[in-house]
Amino acid sequence: MDKKKSLLLIVLSVFIVDSGQLLLKKGLLDLGALDFAGNLLGSFILAFTNPFVLSGLVLFFLSSFVWLIVLSKSNLSFAYPCLSLGYVIVSILSWFFFNESLSALRLVGLGVIFMGVYFMSRT
Repeated sequence: MDKKKSLLLIVLSVFIVDSGQLLLKKGLLDLGALDFAGNLLGSFILAFTNPFVLSGLVLFFLSSFVWLIVLSKSNLSFAYPCLSLGYVIVSILSWFFFNESLSALRLVGLGVIFMGVYFMSRT
């Protein structure tokens, strides 16, 4: 598989898993803080019956299948660092959807990650 197709599949896997992260966060915001120390079974039941949490887990599973395709056709030393794009995407979408803060220093860090992935993709 050529590098462009590999990169597209990597980005697809990242977007799927990042969407799963956002759905998990939404579900847990709806549920509130889980008490795994006090009521482990109740917390698991609450978490795993929430539709957002379940959808997020399904997307994790789907992303794993896409990732298996990537690994079967790409060098791990190329593909794995590209997963760092997920940090950038989740941070920006968390700011947008959940009003989480993005300080100037955090933005610089995200820019460094993005540039690192860009340079890796050029090799």
